[in-house]
Amino acid sequence: MTLTVLTVLLPVFFVLGLGYFAGRAKKFDADQVAGLNDLVLDYAFPAMMFVATVKTPRDELLSEGSYALALLIAFVGLFLAVVLVSTLLLRHSLGEATLQANLASFPSVGFFGPPIFQGLFGPSSLVSIAFASTLSAVTMIPLTLVLLEIHHQRTTRGEGQRVSSLIVQSLANTLKKPMVWAPLIGLALVLAGVRVPPLVDNMLMLIGSSTSGASIFLAGLIIAAYEIRLNREVIANALVKMVAQPLLMVLLVAALKVGSPLAGEGIVICAIPTAVFAPLLAPRYRIYEVESSSTLMATALLMIVTLPMAIFVCRSLG
Repeated sequence: MTLTVLTVLLPVFFVLGLGYFAGRAKKFDADQVAGLNDLVLDYAFPAMMFVATVKTPRDELLSEGSYALALLIAFVGLFLAVVLVSTLLLRHSLGEATLQANLASFPSVGFFGPPIFQGLFGPSSLVSIAFASTLSAVTMIPLTLVLLEIHHQRTTRGEGQRVSSLIVQSLANTLKKPMVWAPLIGLALVLAGVRVPPLVDNMLMLIGSSTSGASIFLAGLIIAAYEIRLNREVIANALVKMVAQPLLMVLLVAALKVGSPLAGEGIVICAIPTAVFAPLLAPRYRIYEVESSSTLMATALLMIVTLPMAIFVCRSLG
């Protein structure tokens, strides 16, 4: 188990550190970082998500209802709970609460998942990764972007605009983003039984395969641009993501009677660090930037402890 964890973590920390030191050495200016941000969010990540979605068998998408419900509650349910706590108790703006909730509930399945799952469960487990990636792509990403767009519209156009028009406009803006419509199109094709030619998959994966390395390197650049502040809020964010979410998944798989190996796979998915998504979006909306990069670093460090524990729980489930 120790060898598996080291095999997974060392490459991630190497690329993250490479990006961090490149940022500290001022090898990339603000415009170059913004360009890399656009590359990941608008090109590489959507291409990867489309391919991951269309490669998921339709029977797998339709047959695992209890597993899907457990993931949905662990992702979206926790997200909504954090938004409420953040806005009502912590008095954050909607945009800040949205990014905080994303950090606390959105695991980096597409980036960290494949190397972890292939080592633990074998190649067949990649279906579970694709399923979780698809579910998060069609729920967490649109939800985050809609709320951020509502916050953006409020701050740029004032409070006088009606909420209904904000939602409609935000949804329209959200659906224009490739990271949203690409996996939605993929999902529609799978449900319709339309097979995408392998040539299309190969073309898209040529750019999509750069997502993991580019996004982790970019995360290092983003972290280097800000002071890492391990304050109470950052620590709380990391603990919710890396401790509370896996524990929530343990309760959900038991309550919903999710069978093996999906039960264990779901727990390990929730023990994966937060996605780079929020730290990439924070500079674009100019909110919660330091907290996002700090939480990303904190969850990555906590993975050293929480991932072996999740693996142990997973194996104890059989």
